[in-house]
Amino acid sequence: MNRTADAALTRILFLAALAAAILNFIAFYPGILHHDAWAYFNAARHFEFTNWQPPLLGYLWIPLQKIYDGPQPMLVLFVAGYWTGFFLLARAYAQESRAIGAWVFAAAFFPMALNFTGLLVKDISMSICLLLAAGIAIAIELGAVRKSAGALAAAWFFLIAGAFMRANALFALPPLIDLLATQSSARWSGIDWRKRVVATLLLALLFIPGHMLADRYVFRVTDMKPISPLQVFDLGGITHFSNTDAFRGFFGPNFVERNKFCYAPQYWDVYGWLRCPEVYENLKPQFGAPLTKLWLEEIASHPLAYLEHRFAHLNRFLQFACTDCKQLVTTGIQSTNQHEFSFTPTLVYRAIDFASHAIDASPLGPPYVWLLICLSWSLAAFGIPNEKTRYATLMLTLSGAMYAIAYLAVGIASDYRYIDWTMLCGLVATPAIVARVFLRRGARPLFRIVPLAAVIAIIILREITVRFLL
Repeated sequence: MNRTADAALTRILFLAALAAAILNFIAFYPGILHHDAWAYFNAARHFEFTNWQPPLLGYLWIPLQKIYDGPQPMLVLFVAGYWTGFFLLARAYAQESRAIGAWVFAAAFFPMALNFTGLLVKDISMSICLLLAAGIAIAIELGAVRKSAGALAAAWFFLIAGAFMRANALFALPPLIDLLATQSSARWSGIDWRKRVVATLLLALLFIPGHMLADRYVFRVTDMKPISPLQVFDLGGITHFSNTDAFRGFFGPNFVERNKFCYAPQYWDVYGWLRCPEVYENLKPQFGAPLTKLWLEEIASHPLAYLEHRFAHLNRFLQFACTDCKQLVTTGIQSTNQHEFSFTPTLVYRAIDFASHAIDASPLGPPYVWLLICLSWSLAAFGIPNEKTRYATLMLTLSGAMYAIAYLAVGIASDYRYIDWTMLCGLVATPAIVARVFLRRGARPLFRIVPLAAVIAIIILREITVRFLL
């Protein structure tokens, strides 16, 4: 690609991204303060933070509120990050093919992805940070951005920021760490891939103590024992599936029967503030070491019940084999705890919302489809002839798949926004997979036919099961 064409394409993509970002900002103005977002916003006003949710996003509100007391500055960051990430990725894939680059950019307009850009919560901020980290690294890998200390520092900064936006982000990190380490060190890519896998997994796991240390010494927040909802949810699930009181009589002799009313596999909220809020409230003195000990012992004592519970939750979260597990995709609902900032749906927002609901109602709507796509495209990516494009695409799809699969162990709720990162990975990877594998006659059937056939077959079987058998 000559420099003139290269510069012209960059200008076109930049202007298109700028125009899209402005329209995106107008569509979601002033920004949607979902109850989690409002909790952060209000905490920043009074500087009263806890680690109930990772506090980094809350701390970001502090300087933004000094710029303007409202959600608008955060909306600017969300929208700017989203479109910058897609600009970088489109520019990178254009090195492989201008058509692929154009389709990667077009993927940013997918209604379900656009639908969450105005929802100012940690799940979306995590996705945007990781999108920027991947965008910079892949742009360097494919030759669209010159490798420099500044570019690499920015990529690592966004990766680390994404990891601290949401605790379970660590499950998306290993492929991205490998991607960034490859750009940062010439020696890294020469290491055996199996050793690199182990190294990236260990590096990702460091974010567990990293969160604990940052909460205590950097953010200095009140420790709410954020793992407690997972532990309570799992103990309730073990009680339900084993028909044995996993709480060991803490709530009296009849809790097994009581729990039949309490437990729901889709979320822990039933123990927090819905059906049986006294469970969480009364257990608070046990949070920390006593509850952790009980949790681990009950998992060891009832492994099958634990797995039944975890798979039941994953099934609900992915909306796979269930008829009553649809989750709300409307994002324009603000927290009932605040009345200062109102979001009035615009015409563009209504169009995005309408399209999102239409997709959600289709066979392509359930979250499991994005996990399925990332898993299948991870196999298909091996059929991409260009080594750099193959590597970049594979790292994206693996990151998306690993992030979603981890909900089997750590999921406690079923909101659609939790699948956002997996969706973005699938969207970005698809143009290269289609153009360089599915439409390339020379590609091996294992990469060209099997992944696509698996996606189609599983979706069809799922639709038959849900519509006619359940």
